[in-house]
Amino acid sequence: MPRSNRPRRSTSKREETPEVSRSVLYGARRTEVKRGIEYTVQSHSGAAAEDDKTWTCPHCFLLIKRGTPHMVAWDERGSGVRRHFHTNCWSKFQGRLE
Repeated sequence: MPRSNRPRRSTSKREETPEVSRSVLYGARRTEVKRGIEYTVQSHSGAAAEDDKTWTCPHCFLLIKRGTPHMVAWDERGSGVRRHFHTNCWSKFQGRLE
């Protein structure tokens, strides 16, 4: 019989897995400069949104549905002007946030 390379689990002591908080669903914030404008960018899993929540990508104007990973960006005006982009659309985006 072939040898199994899987790790053996202890049956005497089981550890409970910690509950994942909603803050884990968001990526780390970073700063990007495009055409002289400094943007704060953060990845978003889309899983934390309400069931009926959708966003419109300002680059391609297609909907971003709940559960779709995407990018959130805002400029020096603050998070009140944040926009949700498809990840690929954000890499191509060179305009200003409206």
